[in-house]
Amino acid sequence: MAATTLSGFLQCNFLSIEGPMQSHFEALCKTRLPKKRKRELGFVVDTIPSGDLVRRHAGVLGLSACILSSPYDVPTWMPQLLMNLSMTVKKTLSNFRRTHHDNWQEHKQQFTDDQLLVLTDLLVSPCYYA
Repeated sequence: MAATTLSGFLQCNFLSIEGPMQSHFEALCKTRLPKKRKRELGFVVDTIPSGDLVRRHAGVLGLSACILSSPYDVPTWMPQLLMNLSMTVKKTLSNFRRTHHDNWQEHKQQFTDDQLLVLTDLLVSPCYYA
C-alpha cells in the first residue's frame, strides 16, 4: 500500500521523482544482502540481517512506485530505473531456481497451478525455434 500511495503522490506531482528521491531509492535497492552462515543443531543456516532486508525492500517498492507513476509515458529517468529493478528481480528469481532445482517435484506442490504458470513464464526463456 505504501508503494501505491507513493505512486499516486508522484503521479499528481505532489512529490518529485527527479533528484534525491530517485537516488535514495536506487541506493536502497542496491543494499547488499550478505549471507551470514550460522550453525544450528549441526546444520548450516544462512541468515540475512533484517535491517538490510527492509532497506532493500524499501528500495524495490520505491522504484516500483516511481515506474508506476508514469503509466502512459516513458520519462528520461525510467529506463535506468527499470534496469535497476529488473536486475534485482532477475537475480532473485535466478537464485530461487538454482536453490530449489534439486527438490522441485516436492517444492512445486506448495504452488497453485496459476502460480506455477506465472513462475514458469518468468523463469523459462521462450524458445523461438520451436
